[in-house]
Amino acid sequence: MILDCDPGVDDALALVLALKSGRVKLEGVTTVCGNVPVSKTTRNACRLLDYFDEDVPVARGASRPLRAVPVRGAGVHGKDGLGDSPLLPRGSSRRPVPEDAADFIASSVESGVRTIVATGPLTNIALAFQRHGMAMSRVKRLVIMGGAIHVPGNVDSLSEFNFYADPDAADYVIQRTTVPKVLVPLDVTHRVLLTPAGLAEVGDSAAGRLAKSIVPHYQKVYADGGIPGCPLHDPLAMGFCLDETFLELLPMYLRVEPSGAYTRGACVPEERLREHRKPNVEVALGVDSARFLEYFRQVLSA
Repeated sequence: MILDCDPGVDDALALVLALKSGRVKLEGVTTVCGNVPVSKTTRNACRLLDYFDEDVPVARGASRPLRAVPVRGAGVHGKDGLGDSPLLPRGSSRRPVPEDAADFIASSVESGVRTIVATGPLTNIALAFQRHGMAMSRVKRLVIMGGAIHVPGNVDSLSEFNFYADPDAADYVIQRTTVPKVLVPLDVTHRVLLTPAGLAEVGDSAAGRLAKSIVPHYQKVYADGGIPGCPLHDPLAMGFCLDETFLELLPMYLRVEPSGAYTRGACVPEERLREHRKPNVEVALGVDSARFLEYFRQVLSA
């Protein structure tokens, strides 16, 4: 698989699951602007792979959305995007591959990659389909963390951050691409909370030490908002690739509002399936929270 991400604390935890589960082969990490600028998301991907001494290529991607004004989520993830952890080196000698992310994704699909997990804004994914439609048609599963269907957003009343950050890319990928897509929205990720007590149960492995170093800042932001733990947004999307039974999916026809004055990035779901509105995505609306959290702790502790 390819992981397209904007590390980000929860992106880092999704990367850990991919590396340490033993169930997938990670062929590359591509980065996009989102939680922090793409210069930082790229450096963070390199820092994380250095920490685990993993020989996985990194491709730097889009530095801004397709058309929208850029936004940042740095306050949630710390100044460096990884909770300002003292455990990680500040920089990395690792260099991204010469290809940009969109071209790297397409060439990886041509070489046999069939699963893409996207845990950041969908800019790179949209560009890959726009530039290399024939190659990208070979993708067998595109798993997307993003959107809010029947719950409030986490940017404003309707919109989730990834879709808000690049609503044009989100709408393009959901509506204009025909590959099988699974959406993991806030409806399920906000039901999977890693509390301080749950974090304390993680063992003292390399992955466990990393989690205990980068997560506390993330947890504090949520605690200040009255939420007792941090949602495991991106790890849950990765978790679906490791065990599909963690989530219950409902096919639906979905659009994303690209430019509304009050609805930028909002999901517009149509659950009344009709001949002219066939499903374009499977949406996770049910989750086995307890079992996923236990699995998450086991992988990080191993």
